[in-house]
Amino acid sequence: MNQILQTENRREKGPVEIGKIIKFFVVAIIIFAIILIGLGIYYLVTNNNTTGGQDQVIDTAPDVNITKQEDKILIEVNSNIVISKIIYKWNDEGENIIEGENSTSLSKQVDLPFGTNILNLTVIDINGKETKFQKEYIVEGDGKPVIELKLTTDNKIKITVQDKTDLQYVNYSWNNDEPIKIEANADNKNLIEQVIEIPLGQNTLKVEAVNIGNVTSSKELEVKGIKSPTLSFKKQGDAIIIRAEDETGLKIIDYTLNGQKYQINYGNKTVIEYKQAIQKGENYMEITAENQDGGKTSKKVKIIN
Repeated sequence: MNQILQTENRREKGPVEIGKIIKFFVVAIIIFAIILIGLGIYYLVTNNNTTGGQDQVIDTAPDVNITKQEDKILIEVNSNIVISKIIYKWNDEGENIIEGENSTSLSKQVDLPFGTNILNLTVIDINGKETKFQKEYIVEGDGKPVIELKLTTDNKIKITVQDKTDLQYVNYSWNNDEPIKIEANADNKNLIEQVIEIPLGQNTLKVEAVNIGNVTSSKELEVKGIKSPTLSFKKQGDAIIIRAEDETGLKIIDYTLNGQKYQINYGNKTVIEYKQAIQKGENYMEITAENQDGGKTSKKVKIIN
C-alpha cells in the first residue's frame, strides 16, 4: 500500500518539473535573442564607423584658383577626389588637356591671349564628374606686340602676334638656325598667325615681332619635337578597319562613332588594326591616336555603308 502511494506521489511531480524546464528554455531563448540583437547592432555601428568612415569620400566640388601673372595665368586645382584631367580652351578655339597624373592637385601656367577672351575650364575626376569654370580676361598690351606660342593637337606650334599698332613682320628661328620672316598681311596688319612644324628632338624656338613704330618684342619656347602616329581606314563589308602605326609604340586610340565613345588599348604595339561594325547609311567618326611620346594624330571620317 505504501509503495503504491509513493509511486503516485512521484508521478504528481512530473508536470511541475516539465513546466520548469519549459520556462528555463524560454528564458534562455529570450536571452540568446537579446544577445544576437545586441551583437548585430554593435556590428552595424562599428562597421559604419570603421569601414564606411574610411572609404567614404565627401563628393565636393574641386577648388579652382586662377591667378593672373602679367601676360600669363596660373591655373591651380585642388580636389579631394583624384583628378582625371583638366580641359581648357579660349573662346570657341580647340581644347587643351592637362593630364591628372593620378593626383588631387594640379597647376599649370598658360599664356594669356591678346584682347578680350573667355577662358572655359572643365575639371573631370576619376568618377567622370565634371566641374566647369568660366572667366573673362582682357589683355590690352603695353605698346608692344603680344606674342602667343601654342602647341596644337597635331604637335605643331601656332605663332600668334597681335598689336593695336600695325605690325611689320615676325621672325622665328629654331636653335641657332637662320630666322624665317613672316610679313604682315595687308588685309589685317594687327594680326600675324603661322603654324610651323617642330624639328625632332629638344629645340629652342625664338620669335621676334616688330610693329611699324619699330617697337620689338620677343619670346622663347623650349619644346620637344616628336613624331605622330599615322591613321588609315578601309571599309570591309558592314565594318571599317582602323589601322594605326607608330615606330615608337602606340599608347591609346580614342574615337567616337555616331555619338558612341570607344577606346582601343593594346599596349605598346607599333601597329594596331581593329574591325569596327558600322550601321547602314551614313556614319561619322572622330578619332585620335596617341603614341608613347605623347604625339597625337586626329581625324574626322565620314563612312557611307
